[in-house]
Parts: sequence; C-alpha cells; structure tokens
Amino acid sequence: LDGFPRTPAQAEALAAAGIKADCFLFLNVPDEILVERVVGRRTDPVTGKIYHMTFSPPDDEEVLARLEQRSDDTEEKVKVRLEQFHANVEAVKGSYSDIGVDIDGTASPGEV
Repeated sequence: LDGFPRTPAQAEALAAAGIKADCFLFLNVPDEILVERVVGRRTDPVTGKIYHMTFSPPDDEEVLARLEQRSDDTEEKVKVRLEQFHANVEAVKGSYSDIGVDIDGTASPGEV
C-alpha cells in the first residue's frame, strides 16, 4: 500500500480488518526535497506519462506545451500535507516497528 496508512487510526483499522503487512518501508527524505519533487511534477494528459520539470523533462516541445500540474501539487498544499504527515508519522511507524525498514530516499533510484 503506497502512502497508507497515514494515521494511527488507519493503521488500527487495517489491523482490525486482518490486513497484516510483511514489510513497512519508510523513505527518509528532507521536506525541502519533497517539495521540490512534488512541485516540479507534471502529467501529459494524452499519454498519462509523468514528467519532472527539473529531473526528467520531456524532449518534445509539443509534449511540454500540453503538460498539466495537479491542483494539489503546489508548494502551499504540499507543506500542509507534510505538516499532517509529521503529526502522525511516529505513531504510524510505531505500529510497524517490528517490520519497519528505513531507507535513504535521497539516494539514486537504483540504490533505493
């Protein structure tokens, strides 16, 4: 489950439903890097392909012209999501301490 559970209540609901994870991966990434990654993200509405304006922009000018940014991928909204994340992360991680694995999310994709 990608990005779930996000709150202790969600973790408890999964357990109550008999859903047990084998492994809990936690990608450690500083907030400023997360903001940069999210704010630069764009989607091609024709193909559905996701680009990043800094890290993987499209080569084609036509594709570049039609890229769209999600309405919740603004710096302000990302920061609100991060505040909510920080308010819950330790309690959620505590629910999975026996199967948790911390990973350096700033490493290259191949290393991660």
